[in-house]
Amino acid sequence: MCDSEQLVLLIRAAREDASVREPLRKLLALDDAGRVKAIENWVKEGVANGQSIELLSAIAWLSDDAVAREAREVLGF
Repeated sequence: MCDSEQLVLLIRAAREDASVREPLRKLLALDDAGRVKAIENWVKEGVANGQSIELLSAIAWLSDDAVAREAREVLGF
C-alpha cells in the first residue's frame, strides 16, 4: 500500500474513532510551523518506540500545508 493510501485510511479512522480523531484534531489545530514541528517529533518518537512505519508515513503527509488543509476540511475541523 502506498503512503497516500495510508493517509486515506488514517482519515477514515479519524472519522470513525475518537481515539484517532482527537490527536489529529489537536495536531491540525496548530499553526503551520507548530504542526510541522509536532509531526517531526511524533515521527521521531514513533520510530524510536517501534510504531508502524505506515502510520508514521501517513502522519508525515500532514506536514504539507495543502494536505493538512484538505484533511481539516474533510474531517470538518
